Amino acid sequence: MVVEYAKVDELHEQGEGDAAYAILKKAYDSEPGAKEDIELLWRLARACHMRSSVLSQKNPKRKELIVEGHKYALDANKIDGNNFNVVKWCAVTTGALADHLGVKERIQQGYAFKEFVDKAISMQSEYSLYHMRGRFSYSVANLSWLERKAAATFFATPPTASIDDALKDFLEVEKLRPNQWLENLLYVAKCYVIKNDKANVVKYLKVAVSLPVHDDADKETQEEAKQLLAKWNK
Repeated sequence: MVVEYAKVDELHEQGEGDAAYAILKKAYDSEPGAKEDIELLWRLARACHMRSSVLSQKNPKRKELIVEGHKYALDANKIDGNNFNVVKWCAVTTGALADHLGVKERIQQGYAFKEFVDKAISMQSEYSLYHMRGRFSYSVANLSWLERKAAATFFATPPTASIDDALKDFLEVEKLRPNQWLENLLYVAKCYVIKNDKANVVKYLKVAVSLPVHDDADKETQEEAKQLLAKWNK
């Protein structure tokens, strides 16, 4: 079979991750040379990520899909590390994988993620990349004392980032896509929680709780936003 990438991309735009994955995986498993086709590999990584992103964090299938997508992205990167889509999906899947690892592995993947995301942003300014880098900075800024001590034990130079670094990237997303991304709005508010800026916490959470939800992941995110709003809007 010859994969019609335009059709696959259309399915992705329509949110049909399962259908896009089925087409790509069939080609990957059966077509000669498919495993060296970067156009197929990065799209497979994207399809795995889309399928995982609608599942709740507690669903074990989420991690399975992320691990699978991460492999496709890294395989593509070995073939061409200067293709924007390859670098982008290396960043996406590496960042997603870090959420499911222990402290040492998470920090280790963090270095790889930061390298990928900075490289991707230098190639093309895209809102999702700023959100991912913001999440990385937020995570690093909130490492506990024990986690920082562990990081210092494992690595000569543990990663550093501040809440202001995270907030800057999250606000860049809001400039590019204002009041549209539930998860980004929540993280803007969480940064302002740490900065004890009640007005901005409430401002961004009110928008977050007003947005429609489309899947289990959205429901989880909005529930967290509602709980935070109830605490701060007094």
